Amino acid sequence: MADDTGSGSSPPFATVDDLEKRWHTLTESERTQAGELLEDASEIIRNRIAPYPETRESGWETAHARGLAIICCQMVRTAMEQQVAGMQTGVTQSTETTGPFSNSYSWLSPDGYLRWNTDYLDVLGLGGQQAYSIDMTTGTVT
Repeated sequence: MADDTGSGSSPPFATVDDLEKRWHTLTESERTQAGELLEDASEIIRNRIAPYPETRESGWETAHARGLAIICCQMVRTAMEQQVAGMQTGVTQSTETTGPFSNSYSWLSPDGYLRWNTDYLDVLGLGGQQAYSIDMTTGTVT
């Protein structure tokens, strides 16, 4: 995937504005954190999709730009929500009980880190099984 910035790293798949459109208006400190997390999430995504040869084809990123933005924003939102939830680091679930009523919660990102979900591959049309053959005389893959 090409580096269009010349700075040694590729631009993030989503912007802070993209995240705000999918979630809520962020405070200035949240915007700063979100910008950094969007870059981190984009790097994680690049590393996770790198084994798939089709992602190296010319135009693949452009054709899947919306899916990449969706995933990037979801990863950042999940991490940021956990960070402000007030739960101690490492807590994976909690239960609140008042009288006969109780609510139980399980956290998607219990430590507030960026998480990759294998369902994201489906969003990008990757994963699953693929069949191919190799011509033993020429080595051509079809």
